[in-house]
Amino acid sequence: MSRELRKVQRFAVQLPCRVWSNDSWLSGTVLNLSAQGCAIMMEHPPSVSTYVSLDIDLLNGEEPAMIELAGVRWISGHRFGLEYIRIHADMLMRLKAFALLLEQTP
Repeated sequence: MSRELRKVQRFAVQLPCRVWSNDSWLSGTVLNLSAQGCAIMMEHPPSVSTYVSLDIDLLNGEEPAMIELAGVRWISGHRFGLEYIRIHADMLMRLKAFALLLEQTP
């Protein structure tokens, strides 16, 4: 998806994550992040249109941010993009606060 079509700014990060797909947890790295989606690098990405759950370690000493349901929207090599579909309100607030912190960081 081109940047012009995105409604929310994404921020470049390198955050550890775990993706629940096909009845197992797989480790990966979040490469960019917003309150609506993210891009992840992982050795064996799930297929396009797959639905997954996701835990993102925001590296702030708190529990990981948990996304209950996300859809795989694109894959390119070992990278893939997720759109968040279902996320608990308090987790969404944490992601928005984290994105605001990233926006204010030079």
